[in-house]
Amino acid sequence: MLHANPDASLICTFKHDNALCELEPGATAPRQYDCRPSCGNTVRTDTHARLPRERADEIDQLADHAPQPIGQRLRTNANRLRTTADTQDATAQPAETLT
Repeated sequence: MLHANPDASLICTFKHDNALCELEPGATAPRQYDCRPSCGNTVRTDTHARLPRERADEIDQLADHAPQPIGQRLRTNANRLRTTADTQDATAQPAETLT
């Protein structure tokens, strides 16, 4: 079963044994508020890679007008989002190869 999580920019192919979110025994769905990008259940589409880049650009604009310590934190977050998107681009496989 697939669970879309727009806040995390990914889809969860929920398998209880692989889940990194804190699950209760017998859970049949992920805890979406505890979604972790490194979880083995995560799947991203090209759209899921594009959205973090757009958000990173927005964060960089905020950082331009923020005091230095906050601006640095914002830029670090933006860079993390870009790294996630870059990883998606580098490891993406066409749907045809997955079937």
